[in-house]
Amino acid sequence: MMQEKRSIGRILHLFKFLAIVENRRDEGVNKRKVRLRPFRILAVGLGVVTLVMLSKFPGKAVSLERQQAQLEAAASAYYDAQSENNQLNTELSEINTSDFIERTARRDFGYCWYGETIYEVGNLDEITAVQEFEVYGEE
Repeated sequence: MMQEKRSIGRILHLFKFLAIVENRRDEGVNKRKVRLRPFRILAVGLGVVTLVMLSKFPGKAVSLERQQAQLEAAASAYYDAQSENNQLNTELSEINTSDFIERTARRDFGYCWYGETIYEVGNLDEITAVQEFEVYGEE
């Protein structure tokens, strides 16, 4: 009987041991499920960010191309305006000279100095027209 008690005690002790081991294994499995891995979270986060950026990029690329075209058009318009401004500044500096005033008075109003005679050429278009001649042997 003593032997039976010992064997029953050993069996009970073995069952308790197995239950403790099973409990610890279950706790270990649960810990693995609950355990957060920072590297995995970072990798998943970077993947999500990359996918979002890739989905938005074609729209941004089109916008960048449109902005580039607008920038080139604005630069061209600026260059044209700057050229016109330089030309107007040159004309403005020439307007205040006595040569410009004299030239304008002679051309637009027909003024002249005392003692000068004004000649007007009536067939000026015929004189300045380029005449074409046929050259022998050239076709």
